[in-house]
Amino acid sequence: MYLWRLPLVAAALLVLALGGPLAASAQGDPAAAPVVVPRQFKDSGSFSGGSATQNTVLSSIRFGKPDDATRMVLDFEQQSPGGLRADAAAHPVYSVEYREFPYRLVIRMEGTTFDADAYVQSSPALPFSIVTPPDGRIKEMQVYLPWPAEFKVIEVDDPAKLAIDVRRNPKAKIPTVYAVQIMAELSPEQAYALVEESEFPEDYLPAVLVLGDVVVVEQSFTDPAKAAEIDNSLREMGYSSSINERQGNELPLS
Repeated sequence: MYLWRLPLVAAALLVLALGGPLAASAQGDPAAAPVVVPRQFKDSGSFSGGSATQNTVLSSIRFGKPDDATRMVLDFEQQSPGGLRADAAAHPVYSVEYREFPYRLVIRMEGTTFDADAYVQSSPALPFSIVTPPDGRIKEMQVYLPWPAEFKVIEVDDPAKLAIDVRRNPKAKIPTVYAVQIMAELSPEQAYALVEESEFPEDYLPAVLVLGDVVVVEQSFTDPAKAAEIDNSLREMGYSSSINERQGNELPLS
C-alpha cells in the first residue's frame, strides 16, 4: 500500500546561504574553476541533475520566502550499509517537472527513501504529498500551487540539498478547464497501476493526483469538445468517466 502525506501549512522565513560554495569555486586559478551559470526561472518543462542512485534519505523539508518566491528545501542524508547516516555528499538523481491543471511540481528522485521521522517545517508551506511503496522509497512528490508559476531548482553543496523556488507567473491567465476523470475508488497503489499498465484512448494521458485521502486519475483539457471526445472514447472502452468543469488552479474534490 502506498503512503501519502499532505501537510497543509502557511509560510515562514528561511535564510539559506547559497553564496558560499559557488563563490569559493571562483577563487584560485580561473582556468581550473568552471563557471557556474545560475539557473533561471522558467514557466514550463523541468530541471534535472544529481548523481547518487541509492542509499539517499530525505531527512527534512523546509519552506521559506526569499524575495518574491516561495522556497522548498529538501535536505538529504546518506545511509551506509550498516545503517549509519551522515549528511549527503551528492544529490540523488532527480527531476522537478512543472505541470498544469492543477498547477503543481512533480519531483522524482532515484534511490531515495523518505524518513518517517523527517522534520517537516510547519510554517510556511505549499501543500504537498509524498507517495511511497512499502519499502519507503519515494515514487514521487507532488507540490500543489495556487496559481500558474515560474520555478527553478538550485543545487546546494556541502551538504547536498535542493532548493526549489516558485513564484507566480503574472503573464499567465487561469483558464476554465474540463477534467476527464476515471470514476473509481482507488488506493494510490491501484491508481498508479491503472495509469502505468492500462490502455487509454489516444491523447488521453491521465495523471494520478494524491490529495490526502482523495486519489484522482484525470487529465484536464481547455477545449470542452476535446474533453467530450475523450470521455466518449473512455466509455466505449468500458471505463466509467466524467467531465468536471473548474478553474485551472482548483483542485479536484473527488
